[in-house]
Amino acid sequence: MSKSDSEASGNKLAPIIIQSEGSSFNAGILLNETIYDMWSQIIEMHIAEKEKLSFIHGNSKISTEKDDGYERWYADNQKVKRWLLMSMSPEIMKRYLRLPTARDIWKALSKAFYDGTDELQVFALNQKAFSAKQRGRTLFVYYGELTKIFSELDHRDKVIMESEKDVESYRKLVQLQRVHIFLAGLDGDFEQIRGEILRKEPIPKLEECYVLIRHESIRHIMMNGEPENFEASPMVAQNWSFKNQQEKTRSSHQKNGAAKSAYKCTHCDQTGYTKSKCFELVGYPEWWDHSRDL
Repeated sequence: MSKSDSEASGNKLAPIIIQSEGSSFNAGILLNETIYDMWSQIIEMHIAEKEKLSFIHGNSKISTEKDDGYERWYADNQKVKRWLLMSMSPEIMKRYLRLPTARDIWKALSKAFYDGTDELQVFALNQKAFSAKQRGRTLFVYYGELTKIFSELDHRDKVIMESEKDVESYRKLVQLQRVHIFLAGLDGDFEQIRGEILRKEPIPKLEECYVLIRHESIRHIMMNGEPENFEASPMVAQNWSFKNQQEKTRSSHQKNGAAKSAYKCTHCDQTGYTKSKCFELVGYPEWWDHSRDL
């Protein structure tokens, strides 16, 4: 990196773009002590795109120098190692630089930063989900908080079932529980629509429930004229604002028209102005069309 580049970046670490086989591998993120879970998912997506997942999942047979194709395997392994290492902060990179394979690095990182069987993490996530409440926040923010928690729980879900029927039953049970959590945390304004959803057979999925609640939220906001609490799309908000402005303008014109019609000149007996503004008394302006008086 040149001096100017360093100064432009404020000496901060930036994601490193790795050139490989004519295309770039841009992780867009550097691993530090706090973001392993997000980092690992993003890196795995990038490696899958390059069709090299077997090198971190352990499906690639480790070759020795005596094996045919060793050079090809070694080159690919080094490539994936480089992707992993160059997507870490320098301090973390130093710890894993000497490990021989990409798989070794991936396993070591998993043990150091995250244990998928850690019940404390699952317990904390469930606790957050069950205690989550809207509490006057926008529906978008409240729903986003819950879906993030549910996504983390799915990532840590290690339930294994062989029967497809059992798997489907389990998914439906989890889905229903999440619908209940979402509905239970809503503010009291949604009491009616909440009851309507729970009376449906079958109960809609979580995403469908959000859409129904959101439509009710938009209807409530537009009826009460509260655009400052409106989290709908900019187009809908703009349409609401335009409609509201039209109504104000129409109302203003009606008021002005009614006010003007109440005026009457006692000199010429015409409406719309008073004697003090009568052109016959104060004089006609230059732009006046006298042909209209004929």
